[in-house]
Amino acid sequence: PGSSTSMVCRMSHEGTVHWYMQLPGEPPKRILYMSGQQRAVADSGDSRRFKVGKNPSEPVYSLTIHSLTPRDSGTYYCAYWFYQGITVLGGER
Repeated sequence: PGSSTSMVCRMSHEGTVHWYMQLPGEPPKRILYMSGQQRAVADSGDSRRFKVGKNPSEPVYSLTIHSLTPRDSGTYYCAYWFYQGITVLGGER
């Protein structure tokens, strides 16, 4: 306990970034997300341990986890939503 680790995600566009943790034999579980320049929202409610940084000039995000414990061991993923509008195709209403 007490140490920290960081990981970086490079996206192709700005958007809402989601970070997931996966334990062996289990599905990925979202741990937090960040939308644009807004403050990151931790699903666990423990936002003091998680810090997300954003490069202001490009869509590069970093996740730092502080006060690591053995239960933080797992595989981490990032994913993002990029909203570009809605297209309605054909059909009558």
